[in-house]
Amino acid sequence: MREGRGEQADDRGGEPGAPQGVRGGPLGLHLPGDGGVALTGPRLAAATLAIGLCALAGVAWRIAGDAVPPRPAPGVASAAHDGSIRYGRDIRPILSDRCFLCHGPDRAKQQAGLRLDSFEDATAMRAGGGAAIVPGSARESLAVARILSPDADEAMPPPDSGKHALSAAERALIVRWIDEGARYEPHWAFVPPQAHEPPAPAGGEARAPIDAFLAAGLAQAGLAPGPAADRATQCRRVYLDLTGLPPTPEELDAFLADARPGAHGLLVDRLLNEEPYRSRYAERMAVPWLDVARYADTSGIHMDAGRQMWPWRDWVLAAFRDNMPYDRFVVEQVAGDLLPDAGVSQHVASGFNRAHVTSDEGGAIDAEYLLEYAVDRTSTVGAAFMGLTLQCARCHDHKFDPVTQEDFYALLAFFNSNEEPGIYSQVPDANRALEPYVDVPTPEHAERAGILAKAAAEARAGRDRVESVEFEAFEAFASDLRGAVRPVPAEVVRATSLGGATLSVQPDGSVLASGRNPDDDEQAYVLRTDATGMRAVLLEAIADPSIAGGRVGRAPNGNAVLDAIEVEAVSVADPSQRVRVPLAWAWADVEQPNGDFRVVNALRRDSRTWAVDGHRIPGNRAALFVSSEPFGFAGGTELHVTLVTRSPYAQHVLGRVRLRPALVSDALVARLPPASSNWYICGPFPVSGGEQGYAGPFGPEAGLEVDQRFGDPKRGEFAWRHAPGVLEATPVRLAEGVDAEFVAREIHAAAPGTLEVSLGSDDGIQVFVNGTMVHERRIERGVAPDQERVAVPLVAGKNSLVCKVVNTGGQGGYYHRELPRASDIAPALLAIALPAGSAGVASESSARDAWRLRHSEGYRARAERFAAAEAAREEHARMAPRTMVMKERAEPRMTFVMKRGLYDQPDQARPVERAVPAALGALPPDAPKDRRGLAEWLVSPTNPLTARVVVNRFWEQFFGRGLVRSSEDFGLQGEWPANPELLDWLAVDFRTHGWDVKRLVRQIVTSDAYRQSSRARPEAVAVDPENRLLGWFPRQRLPAESIRDQALFVSGLLKERLGGPSVKPYQPAGLWEETSMPQSNTRSYAQASGDDLWRRSLYTYWKRASPPPSMLALDAPTREFCTVRRFTTNTPLQSLVLWNDPQFVEAARVTAERTLTEPGDDRVRLARLWTRVTGHPADEARVAMLSEALAAERLRWGGIGAADAEKLVAVGEAPVRAGIPASEVAAWTMVSHAILASDLAIVKD
Repeated sequence: MREGRGEQADDRGGEPGAPQGVRGGPLGLHLPGDGGVALTGPRLAAATLAIGLCALAGVAWRIAGDAVPPRPAPGVASAAHDGSIRYGRDIRPILSDRCFLCHGPDRAKQQAGLRLDSFEDATAMRAGGGAAIVPGSARESLAVARILSPDADEAMPPPDSGKHALSAAERALIVRWIDEGARYEPHWAFVPPQAHEPPAPAGGEARAPIDAFLAAGLAQAGLAPGPAADRATQCRRVYLDLTGLPPTPEELDAFLADARPGAHGLLVDRLLNEEPYRSRYAERMAVPWLDVARYADTSGIHMDAGRQMWPWRDWVLAAFRDNMPYDRFVVEQVAGDLLPDAGVSQHVASGFNRAHVTSDEGGAIDAEYLLEYAVDRTSTVGAAFMGLTLQCARCHDHKFDPVTQEDFYALLAFFNSNEEPGIYSQVPDANRALEPYVDVPTPEHAERAGILAKAAAEARAGRDRVESVEFEAFEAFASDLRGAVRPVPAEVVRATSLGGATLSVQPDGSVLASGRNPDDDEQAYVLRTDATGMRAVLLEAIADPSIAGGRVGRAPNGNAVLDAIEVEAVSVADPSQRVRVPLAWAWADVEQPNGDFRVVNALRRDSRTWAVDGHRIPGNRAALFVSSEPFGFAGGTELHVTLVTRSPYAQHVLGRVRLRPALVSDALVARLPPASSNWYICGPFPVSGGEQGYAGPFGPEAGLEVDQRFGDPKRGEFAWRHAPGVLEATPVRLAEGVDAEFVAREIHAAAPGTLEVSLGSDDGIQVFVNGTMVHERRIERGVAPDQERVAVPLVAGKNSLVCKVVNTGGQGGYYHRELPRASDIAPALLAIALPAGSAGVASESSARDAWRLRHSEGYRARAERFAAAEAAREEHARMAPRTMVMKERAEPRMTFVMKRGLYDQPDQARPVERAVPAALGALPPDAPKDRRGLAEWLVSPTNPLTARVVVNRFWEQFFGRGLVRSSEDFGLQGEWPANPELLDWLAVDFRTHGWDVKRLVRQIVTSDAYRQSSRARPEAVAVDPENRLLGWFPRQRLPAESIRDQALFVSGLLKERLGGPSVKPYQPAGLWEETSMPQSNTRSYAQASGDDLWRRSLYTYWKRASPPPSMLALDAPTREFCTVRRFTTNTPLQSLVLWNDPQFVEAARVTAERTLTEPGDDRVRLARLWTRVTGHPADEARVAMLSEALAAERLRWGGIGAADAEKLVAVGEAPVRAGIPASEVAAWTMVSHAILASDLAIVKD
């Protein structure tokens, strides 16, 4: 259960949420049902372990030792032990909790125009006379009258406000504060920390600064520091805190035998700086930061697809291991990619701001998720480094903290310009790194990559060698094509942009766009020429330095699309003579391959576009649009050319364009191959049988119109849909059942002619060209290549080829292969026909290679060798570790306050510039206004929060709670520090000593406060029941990861290796299927084998929709969002996990086998087992109880229990040690398991 902020103090006065049961911890009694279910595998393990629990119950409850007096109920928060009243400590928490909702900084929620968080507002005279607060006179203060009023209509807070009424003690505290002057003070966390002098020691005894501050706080309450814990406890405590693993018996013995005065400090130094401990330290320290950074291996939304982020996790490990200064740790994660000379490591670090959830939901809106990602980054940076709940200001001014909506979106502006999509594509690869990403090759991978790159370069050189006979043959071929397309002189008369861009004519006749960058545009060009008999328009898209990244498109990534090109010819002599130029055929040097982006899409206006792939391939582009008829008027012609960009991809407009009308030889027009669109499918239309399928019509027979719908809207409509799975010369599967399904594409011809196609179908087929059936075959068969040959008649321009496949049952299918005419010029060779320098990225050399590939056997062999070498190089490159990173857009997005936080409601009247919250100061005037400037401000001395937040978090890691208990909230709703002077001293000392994390950690774990006993003294409990003053060490249950790691470590199963890909240890079957979409690439859990089963828990694969269940049960977060502080709960499920999870069963069994191979009798082995697990020597009483338990287990597993013993010891993948009877191993397994699950094992004492 949780109380208040989700915490519940244990019955020892220790850490909130410490385990109950044996000294407050679970032993987990679990009785299986008796419903006749067969017990096999995990069920058998659960049943046998539960029976073992019953046998051990009487002993186990006595193992751990004596309890301590229960904690008394806490009193009302009030003034300090010295009797003083502080606004920030005593008054503001009351006002913030009960009053600020209606009388705080949120302007939209203020009632009666009253603010109580401001001295000026609270003490101002009201319109009706009087002031809410009159300093020095509670009697005259209107607010006091309201809080003391017995009248429900007058009382504050109002009874219907949902706020608890003020208690008598709280009212008295407010009255006294006002009578004493109502002194306000700035919120402590927003004032820079001060370097307080440590208090002078009482009695002249020298103390370290930490202990001096704590001792002064205890003395003020009339208490003295607690006694030291025994050395064994200290040793285990510091091992668990610094490495996440307990000491071995040998390490414990060595420490206990070390009588030097500084032995504890020397141990700490070894754990921090020597291997293997420094790597273990990194693994222990990294886990809380992974929670903060919401690190996981899947995207979290919709498909919850796998994605590669583990190199960022390894960067965190290296940072802690190598003691990276914390200010550098912050700067590299917030802005590593923006640092001067940033290397791979700095780019990897920037992945901190990419670890949030992402979406790949089809149909979702990019803009919505781009805002969500920026909001998450803003909230996470606020929580991680400033300890503030900034997300409250997304929709309105913060109700409690001085953070306005403008503040929130000004901070969000730093994170609003990452070069990323809002919705990612769905791919089968669960190891994909979502763009933007960087490769992070290991040394071994890099070495192999070099070898493969050299082999590929050598093969390329061999391929590119041109034999003289090849050159001569190609020249003979090319001479017939050169000059077949001849641009004619033309002048650009004017160019305008409907979207508001500025179009400027350049000296080379091109037109450059600048100024406004519209999401969509329609550009009109007027060209004048005296030529006649023209047949084409040559469009050249020219890369320009003024365009993003020197690319051809004005989109931030350099890409562009063209929805349509339209040309009208107007006579100069007689403007009434005008004709639309019938563009019939198109070719482009580049067509983006990952969608329906072919150049023929630009021949008319519909929802399809030509995309130039400018974000992936640099350089110019060229497209040739050929008319079915010559055009041009005698006496001069004005060509009105319209370029249309209407696309879901914002700002994807060509940036610099040159349009040239051209003559085209009749010989070339006759040899131009048909230009086809992508494939589309419509249906399947259900039919009662084959006859109905053939009879039709269903509508699609008429032709391919991509925006047309068919069928009855009430019963369900059908539409054409892009079918990327339909491939040339490859049989494809269609729908199952009795139905008719349509497969279609457009075929554009420069001149009338015939195209021969080879078809196959399952079952029968009808072929329609431009709405007329030209072929039919009624048959039942499976699909296969070349079942039909059909001559398709083509008109000049667009032709619709529609094939209706009639399926009479089972799986449908389709096959298509076009048979080019011998005279056709392959598209790859058409660059030869264009004038020199106008072919975009295509060139005559690439055309020559295409020709050689068709006509030279020697070149084909060399090309195949290069293709194989290049494929090997690329495959190896794809296997390189990758990780997601930040990458700033060339042009930052404008940021506005979003009304109610909604993505589609930017408040155009409230644009914001990048800035930090005004209440915390401002960036220095010379600071860059980007994430780098923000990062440097976060760790600057002018920022009052970052140093305090981090030292408090490390304090919390070791003591179970921070000096500020609300470590996630340093704002006005947060708690007053238990020792403000100590917090400030730690923050200033940390900062002035180079943000040295290991130095800070050493100061904490070598302090007397850390080394003191966890036994709560009655006098301390009476005065300080919540142990805010640290009168005793707070006992804490180990984190989920440490509980599992400890079990693996003491058994000897743990496989230690720093870093590497995430692994998949034991997990109940079917969990991922229950939480995954059918198409998700993380739908099925493939359990690891070998060493990967037994790696440390921080390497466990983290699926956000189904996190590792045992760790989730033990209070690990889902990591769907930033988690600064884990809460501790107590549930029966936790005991069931410890007793029934195969990894704990296996660890107990291997621990038992390990114990049985050690020398000595049962008592010696039991004592050593106890020490190995708990870190405490076993006295005679404990050995006697363990011996009693072992005897009972031997009796139980012998005889009739032998068969079950065999099954118990077979749990897990670790080999069963030969030569030891299963019944003996089972008995020791149960004893081992009882100790592993005991309070002393899973609690840091």
